[in-house]
Amino acid sequence: MIWYLLYPFRGTTEPPILDPKHPLRAFFTRYGNQASRHPVITLLISVAVATILIYPFPFLYTNNFTNGASNLPHHVWTSAQPFDGDRTTSPDVVMRSIWVHGSYMKALEPHVLVTALELQDHLLGETINFNPRQSTAQSGHDISSITSLTPGMRDQFHAINGLSNSSWFFHSPLQYWSCSKKNIEGDKDIITTVNANSHRSTSVNVTLRHSIVFAGKRFEDHRLVAADTLVITLVHMRDSPVGRQWERHAEELAMRNSERWRVYPSDGRSLTSTLYEFRFQPLSIQDDLLLGLAYTLTTIYFMMSLTRLRALKSRFGLLSAVFAQIAVSIMSSFTVCAVFKIDVSKIPREAYPLVILTVGLENIFRFINAVIMTPPQTPTAARMTEALGQTGHIALAGAAQNLVILWMLSKVVSPGVASFCTFAAIALTFDLFYLLTFFVAVLSIDVRRLELSDSLTRVSLHTFRNVPNHQSKVSWTEALLNGDSPVSTRIAGTVVMISFILAAQWHFFDNESVPRTASRFIHLLRSQPQLPRHSTAALLSVDIHQARTPTAWLRMQDHETAREVIKIVKPNAHSYIARVYDPLVFVLDGSDRTPTKFGVRPFLPAVYDFARHQSTPFVVVIVLVLAAVSLLLNYLLWDESSDAGGGDRPEDEPLLVVKSLTGGHALDVVLLKASNDGVVASVGLDRRIRLWDVRKGGISYVIHDPESPIDPFPVLAMTLDADSNWLAILSRDQVLLWNIPERRWGPTMSVDVKGRTPAAFFFGYSPIDLINPIIVVRHNGLMTELHMENQRTDELQICKTPLVCVGPHAEKALTPNAHPPPLRIITASRRGCVHVASKLETGWISKEVPCALEGEDEDVISILPLPALSSFLAVRDHSIELIDIFTHRVTHTFHTKQMAPDSLRCFHSTRRRPQCGSVGLAYLALAYTAAENGACVLQMYLPEREGDTICFRDPWTPGSKTCCLWRETVEHAYEVENPGRWEALQIPYIVGIRKCPAPINKVPQPSAGLSRRGRLGRMSSAAKQEGEDLWEVWSLSMYGEQSSVPLNPKFGGQDYLLTDDLGPLITLGKRSLGVGLGNVIKIITVGNERFDSSDSTIDDTFFVGMTSTRRKRSTFAKKS
Repeated sequence: MIWYLLYPFRGTTEPPILDPKHPLRAFFTRYGNQASRHPVITLLISVAVATILIYPFPFLYTNNFTNGASNLPHHVWTSAQPFDGDRTTSPDVVMRSIWVHGSYMKALEPHVLVTALELQDHLLGETINFNPRQSTAQSGHDISSITSLTPGMRDQFHAINGLSNSSWFFHSPLQYWSCSKKNIEGDKDIITTVNANSHRSTSVNVTLRHSIVFAGKRFEDHRLVAADTLVITLVHMRDSPVGRQWERHAEELAMRNSERWRVYPSDGRSLTSTLYEFRFQPLSIQDDLLLGLAYTLTTIYFMMSLTRLRALKSRFGLLSAVFAQIAVSIMSSFTVCAVFKIDVSKIPREAYPLVILTVGLENIFRFINAVIMTPPQTPTAARMTEALGQTGHIALAGAAQNLVILWMLSKVVSPGVASFCTFAAIALTFDLFYLLTFFVAVLSIDVRRLELSDSLTRVSLHTFRNVPNHQSKVSWTEALLNGDSPVSTRIAGTVVMISFILAAQWHFFDNESVPRTASRFIHLLRSQPQLPRHSTAALLSVDIHQARTPTAWLRMQDHETAREVIKIVKPNAHSYIARVYDPLVFVLDGSDRTPTKFGVRPFLPAVYDFARHQSTPFVVVIVLVLAAVSLLLNYLLWDESSDAGGGDRPEDEPLLVVKSLTGGHALDVVLLKASNDGVVASVGLDRRIRLWDVRKGGISYVIHDPESPIDPFPVLAMTLDADSNWLAILSRDQVLLWNIPERRWGPTMSVDVKGRTPAAFFFGYSPIDLINPIIVVRHNGLMTELHMENQRTDELQICKTPLVCVGPHAEKALTPNAHPPPLRIITASRRGCVHVASKLETGWISKEVPCALEGEDEDVISILPLPALSSFLAVRDHSIELIDIFTHRVTHTFHTKQMAPDSLRCFHSTRRRPQCGSVGLAYLALAYTAAENGACVLQMYLPEREGDTICFRDPWTPGSKTCCLWRETVEHAYEVENPGRWEALQIPYIVGIRKCPAPINKVPQPSAGLSRRGRLGRMSSAAKQEGEDLWEVWSLSMYGEQSSVPLNPKFGGQDYLLTDDLGPLITLGKRSLGVGLGNVIKIITVGNERFDSSDSTIDDTFFVGMTSTRRKRSTFAKKS
């Protein structure tokens, strides 16, 4: 709701999206990272807090109103509060009382009880063995003319003999001893008598609870052990002669000037009175229906939200976690309320879960949806971190908003509703705490155990699959249920909370209208602070140090007493109004009213009993619960613990990780090549060729054999074989092989490339050669295959027109022991023709693929082989054709924007085999640079229905029910502006590096020149860091999720060269990129890279020689 209130200032009702560097988001991000990386510790913390707060619950609450514990809420509305209606309203009854004090907290001493009995008998007449049913007085007296009542006449008007305008009754602690002085003086254990008779009833069935006959009570071991005040209360109708007799006799007592006591007020007149309303109202059928409707709607919303999550494998666990969090929040709040003596018995118990349920579900589903929207391939910790960073501040702002609203409402509502506001504030605070601890940990474990990952993946695909490019207008009801309308669940919890509190307020004040409540709130805001009105009793509480004031005593009256009195004074009613006079206070002479440590304690008496008797079991239970939860989590996460390798959790690393390979070159890196094994070859302007092993932390060595005169410079091209055993270097007129494990030169062959970089340079495949042949394709269309072992050369003129694009097409073998299909080379020429060169048993042949089209978009400007799909992509100005490599038929045409030359990249799911026997995919994505604005464009294609397969079969050929033809796919497009340079990885991610806007007050850029740059290499680390901050790494997933990190994190004082442009960019493994930045190589990884070229998954980048049967382990062993 706060975002709606801030609309005039912000111009939007959407919650703000904080910058990643914002302190609040940074805090939640750091916390989310730690909580998800250590979910067991986080969960144990929440379990420990929950156990500490829940275990005392049964010891602090009771239905027995005399044992010092707190009262549980029941199925009723109860209250004892000042009447807020018309002050001229006639009360139903009048309540008068005397409070008798001895020394501080010593009201149960015999002499105090005896004195109180004398006062009682003087006010009411003789009360020994009081039994008004035995009255023999005759009726017919004129009560207005009666000045003195005999006991018989008095008892005639008692309520037990029939309710009338003259009725009366009383309750007194002296009734424990039948109002007998002899019984009091003969009682050897007054405390035992008081506790044993706490359930004793008067003649009108009013239970003599300690709460109505004592004030300032002290309990120990659930027993009353001391009291500060004896309370004798007379309840009479307005015209009762007993009430008038009480007034006269009270004045007489004050006028005696007895040396045995002091009287307050001194004249014995209690002139100050207050109208109080006492209510005991069970829930009506209407209340039950409204509460039932509210819970039904909440349940429907919860089940619909849970269904939309599609968390099939963990739905029951998620449901259990949600209700466990809400239940624990409520029980924890009850415990805190009991400790601080916050009375929660005024509101029906059915109402307490409602507010917490609505607000709690709002936060829970917001967090779950944020987790779902993160890419499923993202590491668990990164997903939880990002989700909590996006939603943490919203949950915190919502909690703060609700706390402020509850505080304001508590100032204008009745005391019972104000206590509910306090409870709700505590519960909402606990709900936020358990959300950030318990639920975050549970969801993190659930996702990490892969119970949700499959479902979340399907949900993500389902979400993107079912969002068409042109969305149709949805109904208001559908938008409301989906949480998309302005009146959505973002304000539902707050609206329910406010509505229920106002409904409870109107329930207590039947005669109060909405304007009345609003005017009271406005009056509260406008009113100036005033000193409260001090009654005589209130002032006495300070003068004689009363342990409990009369006002506080009245509000402590339990609902059972109210119910019993209502049955007497207003049968069949749910409330009554009483005019309550300030008590007449008697303080025995010689009493010491100095407060002592044995007075009323600040916390609930049951808390002290619990601490005294349950401390040891309490600690044992906490330890046992934590141990049991630890063992359970250890069992559930056993497989994960074994796989993690002693607690090392690489999947918890950030999404984008940047590492540096430094110290290898003195000048700029100008050429890079890499293999799937994590071996990188680099060439620098310092005339060094260096090999790096990224798997082992970037150890490296320079290619140099002192026993050989070979000079590989200038280096025109390089390539690594699939096994990382050989590095092929193309020099000016020869090809050189370097043996990587043995660190020595291998065979060399001459080749005429006229000193120019070829169009393609890579390893081929030969089943008979120990060293796979090397293929050189020149721009003039001439291909040369070099067999390095036997120094044999095969040549083929692939195309007679200069080439613009060359791509090797090497498919994998169908079975592990079979040879792969023959190598193919696909080319595109300047005139738009496409050729496919194939190596057969008889030699190489070249065939042209008919791709000519009529119209403006006729020329093929580039090609991209897709060996895993037995296809290739033919790129035109505004379209891309998917062509079968065998039949040369166009499978599908993709329409695109005009793209920059040689910018097309493609990634797709693992190849499937549908029931129709064709090629099938779960998704396919095309990425390219738009020629118009330079943006990186990602076009994603998904089946129309979840679970279907994109089928490559002929549209006119019958297929299975799960086949989705290309024309039936759904396209989603995303753009990244200012992409810089980028590459597509085998996992569904695009990663790029771009230059950020130059920051203010940066170190001036140096002028060109190697000597100047060399001096800058020795600049301070602070200056170097400022230069490095110009570069940023960004990523884009197949779902359109973007993230970014600086390219250059702070790293020591190592030497490096500043540069205005990036060096060569290569893919490395399945998740990594390598880029030259000056004389440093940056390795950018998405998630955690496991270099393994023997992986059986598809690989459309390193597709040459991947299935060699003569596998040799690549090592960086020293030359022997």
